[in-house]
Amino acid sequence: MSRSSRAVVTFSNQVKRGELFSIRAIVQHDMESGFRHTEQGVRVPRDIIREFVCTYNGRPVFRADLHPGIGSNPVFIFDAKADQSGVIECRWSGDNDYLTVLQQPITVL
Repeated sequence: MSRSSRAVVTFSNQVKRGELFSIRAIVQHDMESGFRHTEQGVRVPRDIIREFVCTYNGRPVFRADLHPGIGSNPVFIFDAKADQSGVIECRWSGDNDYLTVLQQPITVL
C-alpha cells in the first residue's frame, strides 16, 4: 500500500510565448490491482491511482483516468503551449483517500 509516495514533475521552467513544451510527470505508487492473492489465499485489496490531472494556471491541459491494468509508478509525458507565466499543477488521486499534488512555477518570456 502506497501511503507515502514520491512524485516528480519536470519541464523547462522558462519557455518562449507560443512555444510548445513537454511536461513529464511520474509518481511512485505500487498500483495494486485487487486481483492478486497472497500465498495464504487472501485477496490483496485494490489500491490504485484513479485519476491524474495537470492544469496550467487553473486550466486543464491533460487528464487521465486510470484502471487496475495500469502498472506501478505511472509516467505521463505530454505537451502544453506556453501563453503566460504561472503555475503548473499535477494532481494524482486514488483509492483509500490517496492524494498527491505538486505545483511548480513556469516563466514565459
